[in-house]
Amino acid sequence: MITTYGFSIAASRLTKEMRQATIDAVLRWLDDVHPPDKRSNTTPINIRCSSNDPIFRVDVLEQDAQQAAARGTTATLIVSKLELYFDLRRTLRPTQPALLPRRTIDRPEPRLNELVVEITKIFKVRDAGELINQEITIAGDQLSGQSLAAFAEAPGRRLPIVVEVTTSKPSTITSRTTARQLTGIAHLRHITTRAAEEAFNSWYGRPLISASWITVFWPRGAEPENFHQHDDEQLVTQLIAASIGSLPTLKLTPPPKPRQALADTPATKPSGPVPPAALETKLQHDFDELERVNQELLEENAGLLENATRTDMLSAQNAEERDKAIDDFVTLLLSSRANQTIVEKMKDPKYLAKVSDAVEMAKSQLDNLIFHERAMRSSNEAELLNGRRVLQDLYTLNNLAEDLKRGKIKPHQFLNSCSEGIVNFASSISETAIQEYPQDYTIDWKGENVMAKPHIRCGDARIHFYHDMKTNEIVIAYVGRHLRDKSTN
Repeated sequence: MITTYGFSIAASRLTKEMRQATIDAVLRWLDDVHPPDKRSNTTPINIRCSSNDPIFRVDVLEQDAQQAAARGTTATLIVSKLELYFDLRRTLRPTQPALLPRRTIDRPEPRLNELVVEITKIFKVRDAGELINQEITIAGDQLSGQSLAAFAEAPGRRLPIVVEVTTSKPSTITSRTTARQLTGIAHLRHITTRAAEEAFNSWYGRPLISASWITVFWPRGAEPENFHQHDDEQLVTQLIAASIGSLPTLKLTPPPKPRQALADTPATKPSGPVPPAALETKLQHDFDELERVNQELLEENAGLLENATRTDMLSAQNAEERDKAIDDFVTLLLSSRANQTIVEKMKDPKYLAKVSDAVEMAKSQLDNLIFHERAMRSSNEAELLNGRRVLQDLYTLNNLAEDLKRGKIKPHQFLNSCSEGIVNFASSISETAIQEYPQDYTIDWKGENVMAKPHIRCGDARIHFYHDMKTNEIVIAYVGRHLRDKSTN
């Protein structure tokens, strides 16, 4: 398992309100990214949450179609007598015995970044007197330049400081986006005047900062590091890697078991003093019983972990077999409907990789689907590269549409048949999408504006279609990237 992003924060000011607010923030993130009505077995979600459990934990595993691995997101909240500790990690978990390219760092996607920002606002933790947040602090005069130098030398500082001098620059390298992605990982400061720059350097007696580079002041007396790049890529990569390296190994106790009811018969008190030998024997018996129960819990936890790992491996194997079946399906489709030249082209993995090419092929080969002009236009604009999977789903939808025309499927049962026959099919869209973004899903069909609510999720691509109940025609309305709805980042 490889950790590709890590963030942690701890607060000594512990309250029940802070704990509950953190739990609510994580669960909101989970519902936004993986809405309950769209969850499936291909994305395992494990939640550990109990009022009498000091540990709250959410673990989400998403299959990575690009390689034999899964991407995990784990949020852990631990309550102790001294502090409230929050830990967030993104991991790459191999699910097959294969050597994979080591992608060390992942920038947090926007919705995960929002969660990090929200957590820092709940905790309100200070680092050497400075609040940990997502803001860029500006040093624009001599006093603020000296204050920044003093902050860089603060012995109790835990996080690094990124300092960029913006004077005489047409544009800055670090931005508000950089600051948000480094929330809880580093402080970002901009020096905007010569006076502030000179005041900072005079504190050290040498030019540590300049408009020619970006300087990172590491904590605990480590030497400052300069970055001369024209973007923030290497800078952010280094800082996230440092954050990952500082994450502790989490040793989680098993969840508490429900307390057993007390026996109905009242306990009898001994009539006289207990002999020391009998007391020692009883204590030893109780200790042995606790050891036995603890061992059972450890074995149970290990078994659950092994089952989860095996399930993840099987899920990844099924995903790989599904991708191979897609290629076989498309080859069969073309060999039965097209000439030998096209069949030979299928040997090239790049052939029909583009969604736009796959939609063009589907339009010419699938007789039971009507392709709206917007579907053709959107497939060209999307520039997606999972065309064979899109073609396979369109082929399956075409067969269902044929059964619909022949009367094998009743019109009111068509969407149910799609749910049974098509993986990752959704019969409608969210209420937010209907109310706030109706134009994204609407097409002009026979002089009327209709909404294409049923859709198929094909990786990054979406296929939206409209079922004309009057004529039983299936109209492909849109093929492209995810349209706007409540989970849009």
